[in-house]
Amino acid sequence: MKPIVCACDYSDNAATALKMAYALSRKLSARLIVLHVFDINTTLLSPLSISYAKMEKEAYDKHRKKLSAFCETHIGVLPDNIHVKVLVKENPIVHEAIVETTVVVSANILIMGMKGISKLKDLILGSTTKVMLYKSYCPVLAIPETVKGFEFDTLTYATDFEEADIHAIDWLVKTIAKPYNSLLNIIHISIKDEGFDDHQMEWFKEMLELKINYKKTNYKLVLSKTLMKRLVEELEKTDTNMVAMLEREKSPFIRSLTHSDLVKQMLRRRQVPLLSINKKNVTKLWC
Repeated sequence: MKPIVCACDYSDNAATALKMAYALSRKLSARLIVLHVFDINTTLLSPLSISYAKMEKEAYDKHRKKLSAFCETHIGVLPDNIHVKVLVKENPIVHEAIVETTVVVSANILIMGMKGISKLKDLILGSTTKVMLYKSYCPVLAIPETVKGFEFDTLTYATDFEEADIHAIDWLVKTIAKPYNSLLNIIHISIKDEGFDDHQMEWFKEMLELKINYKKTNYKLVLSKTLMKRLVEELEKTDTNMVAMLEREKSPFIRSLTHSDLVKQMLRRRQVPLLSINKKNVTKLWC
């Protein structure tokens, strides 16, 4: 199993994300890499100076100790570099360091909190988690601070009947649904009632079952003019532990734009863990 990377900024939400990452790594027998990215912010010093080198070394040492203590406090484990490893990187652009790490270690999943340590920073710079939806080469699992349990008894995948959805669901079943013996709900919410989506659902179900052998799968087609509201209602009704979606690139098609907006709205609502799989990378998940 490829490793799981948990990006950590020492916030309360990061503590919850770390607990989820540790529980998932144990379930999947995967190595957990806990990553912290920091910025020295020495604008008046040259990177070649002795003072800079000394400050950099001190900063790395400080954050390694702090990150190790953070792990011990919240998951009761000190990093051993075998099952749990801490990794510290210096980069003023946080998402660049996270992307680089996930690529270098061939991460299976990136786990992050839905909000960071500084609300003001998120407001000014934009949430790192939101940026990672576009930049990450592996699926991103965003964890709300309010999550209490770390099991995935019920998963919900919001589909738009694309071939990429089939690849994403295949990965979801193999990586999470089967290890947890989860109930998988596949839902499509339509804003129009023309009968077209009924045929699409039947086609999608047939194509999916040809590729994936997973009996604990339910399919549901819902008509609603309020996509987000209805999706949240369905999640609450089924007591979903995780909702999964594709993050699609912007296109002239209203359907894709609406679905992309749904991903961001789910981040803002912070009700259940959100698994976002970038459409442009979905076929690379098994490489």
